[in-house]
Amino acid sequence: MEKREFKRHVETRNLLKKVAARYGLKKLSDVVENDNSLLYEKDVYICLHNIVDAALMPGDVIENLRLAKNLYNSPVFAVNFQKGIFLIKNKPDFEEAILRMKDFSNCFHLNPYSIINTFLAIIEAQITGFDLAKLYEEGKTHIENFIKHSLKNNSNWDEKTLVSKKPVLIIPIGAAGGGKSTFYRELSNVINISCDNVRYLLFKDFGPCFNSWESCLAWWAVNQLTDNYLNNGFSVFYNGVNTDMEYRSPITMENSDPLYSGIPYKIKLVYFEPPVKLSPGELKELKSINLWTTPVDKIDITPLSPNVAKIIELVKNNFQRTLTRTEEITNGKKQQDKFDVLYSVPAAIVKLFVEQSFDVPKNENAVIIPRKEIPNEEERSAFYREYAKQMFSSR
Repeated sequence: MEKREFKRHVETRNLLKKVAARYGLKKLSDVVENDNSLLYEKDVYICLHNIVDAALMPGDVIENLRLAKNLYNSPVFAVNFQKGIFLIKNKPDFEEAILRMKDFSNCFHLNPYSIINTFLAIIEAQITGFDLAKLYEEGKTHIENFIKHSLKNNSNWDEKTLVSKKPVLIIPIGAAGGGKSTFYRELSNVINISCDNVRYLLFKDFGPCFNSWESCLAWWAVNQLTDNYLNNGFSVFYNGVNTDMEYRSPITMENSDPLYSGIPYKIKLVYFEPPVKLSPGELKELKSINLWTTPVDKIDITPLSPNVAKIIELVKNNFQRTLTRTEEITNGKKQQDKFDVLYSVPAAIVKLFVEQSFDVPKNENAVIIPRKEIPNEEERSAFYREYAKQMFSSR
């Protein structure tokens, strides 16, 4: 990867050095001081740097912040970029953000990535006008209601054994339709902390919009909730797609870089095999299909290889099914389930997740669930139940 040139590299690094110095965080200091650190390739740093650049460049800071981009060259603070809608209410106050880190000092016992991500979340909350503490409390109320609901309605849950001395963080890895929901139903006494649910709870007024600022704050809330409940003895189902190895490494530590190391949880990875196996050539063929420029229902599958055509059909069916159900909720024909929120995700994103789902975890704490089509509901539940039991084994 070509090394990036950062206009405000010194100023951005100095902010992180101040955080490290103020709170005695040597592990953060070591990462920031390393000129070749993986940090400087990551979205968390690129967003922070570009916000710093916007704040320091001449002119109106509020207007400058519209130019701040993320790793993917998308505006950090857009709500709807095509319509020119942004969420920028305030100038960032970096010194205040450093002081505010003490309010979320639980991140200090995690890895450097988590510390930097918390600092970025504080700054993005300043700019967008959100109060991080209130976002967290809303999320916590949601989880407490979920626990009450599960104890009342799920026969697998037992209040007497809900808390344990060795809670487990269970991280599912796989694209939509892989069996994650069916698997989760076979787990007992495990809190479902879902980014979809949290994102909708906190940002439904914006769509949700899936833009950079929203994703940062939603995942920050998910990670705060995860840390809180694990530290209080609750096992957690970390419910996101989690398909890309580098994307999930900040919590799984599959990449052992110092930026990621130090997460203190007992972790179990659960990998759900994709519906078909693709050769390297077939995967390249799948990646070459651009669903951003061509709608999935307009793709001609006849020239595609059979396995790639099957994937495109699965993406199309998943997208259309979700779109139909979302419209039914919007039109009042069906109720939104607040503990299993459903909203439409662009087909291009669904395809991206499928592409990434071929990245099989190699950790010894990973459980691989083979892909099986089991029409019978009882047989399907029994199949997943056997793998659910492995989550609390000593392996």
